[in-house]
Formats: sequence, C-alpha cells, structure tokens
Amino acid sequence: MDNFYYSLASGSSGNCGLLALDGTYILIDLGVSVRRLTALLGGLGLTIDDLDAVLLTHEHIDHIKGMATFVKRHSVPLYTAIGTAEALLSKFPQANDHLRPFYSGANFTVGNVKVYAFPTPHDAAESTGYRFEADGMRVGYATDLGFVPAPVRQALLGCSTVVLESNHDPEMLRTGPYPYALQQRVAGPRGHLSNPDCAKLAVELVQNGTSQLILAHLSDKNNTPGHARLETEAALRAAGLSCTILVAPKDEMEQPLLLTREEACVCCPSA
Repeated sequence: MDNFYYSLASGSSGNCGLLALDGTYILIDLGVSVRRLTALLGGLGLTIDDLDAVLLTHEHIDHIKGMATFVKRHSVPLYTAIGTAEALLSKFPQANDHLRPFYSGANFTVGNVKVYAFPTPHDAAESTGYRFEADGMRVGYATDLGFVPAPVRQALLGCSTVVLESNHDPEMLRTGPYPYALQQRVAGPRGHLSNPDCAKLAVELVQNGTSQLILAHLSDKNNTPGHARLETEAALRAAGLSCTILVAPKDEMEQPLLLTREEACVCCPSA
C-alpha cells in the first residue's frame, strides 16, 4: 500500500489518524490506547515502531490518551508546539526525550513529508493544525477551532483534501445536556467549530481547489453526522459548488483510503 489515510478515532472521546505519504508514516494525535493502536496498525501490516513521527495537536486527553504508555514502550519522536510540550512535560516528565518542540508557524520535514504547523484557537496551551505536502499531494488538518483566523484559512487554502472540524449544531448545543458554562466554552472563540462556521469555510476552500472535505471531531451529544453533512452541503449548493463531503466515523475506518497525486484524498466513510 502506497499513500493513504486511516482514521483510528474521531470525536469527543478520542482522536487519532495515520497518514502515509511517499513512504513516510505519520500519526496525528494519540487519543487511543497503545493496545488499540497496536492492533489497528497490525491490520495494515505495520507496528508502532514503523512510525516516523507522532504529531500532536494539543494536550487535551482526547488527543493524548495513549501517551503515558506510548513513551514507556516506544522511541518514536513526538512533534508538538513549544507550549504544548511544556504542558505535556508537567504531566509526563518521562516524555522529555521523545519530544521535538517547534514554534507555531514552523516548517519542518518528517521523512519525505514537508510539514507546516499553524496555530489554532482553542483553550489549550498552544493548539496546532497541520498541512502536509509530499509527492505532488497537499493535505490539510484542522480540528479544535473556536473560530477560523487568517493563519488557519491561509494554511488550508489550496489543499485538495481538508480534514476540518464540524463539532456541534448550535441549536442542539443550546438545548442539550451540557450546563450553561460548558455550552459557552464549546461555542466560544477558544472552543470548537460549529457546523455553520465549518460550512462557511468549506465554501471558500472549494472555491480554492478543495475536492475532498472530511468533517471531523463531531460531538457525541451536540451533533450528528446528518446535521454536519447537510449544513455544509447546503452552503456549497447555495454557492453553486460541489465537493465530496464525508464524515469521519467515531471509531476506525473500515479500511484505509488510498491517496493519489490527482486528488490528495484524505477521507473517511460516512458515520
């Protein structure tokens, strides 16, 4: 298998994905147990030690659930923004030798993949999104966004495939089980991206060449795959645009999705 993306988990309870580009294997976040990660990679004929790097977006538990065990058993480097690295070391001092801190806005290379890290607005120490480029392909990854600032927009424009947060439906959030303070946190500028805000950005992305859009990090309580998909489909239809819209499942994909030069397709089957 050549270039592919494999979503292991996406949502409030855990986030983790495997990107394979030009012979380089990159794990995005560690929001699953090492046991589960080992089993899922094994299904692809891989082991954890085949990974070239783990790129962490931030230190919230749904993105680092497997970290404590991971750093005890494996020597794979963990790339993360400086602020996130400091927050992680306060919890996991044993991770010090594994961490490869970088400044937000940094460009670096992992194997054959060029990585651009950009800051994202979230209530974490230094939340980060990524753009990956290799072998004629460009993939964007941005979740845990309270809103969409210029650096995020600029990083994603021109990516043929974008994994983008569509976390909550505002009305479901307002009438749902969350207490008011938590509702304010989720909907705030350092919380999570709503379906309408995701749809608005989707229009701009498709206008600039995105052909595959993956709606990710859906809330278990305040969203459904149907709500998320319909919101973005309606926005694109109103703008006279079309795009393949898929929803990242809560658990792993049934099988990896192959990537091609013509369409850097990072996608998950509908949940």
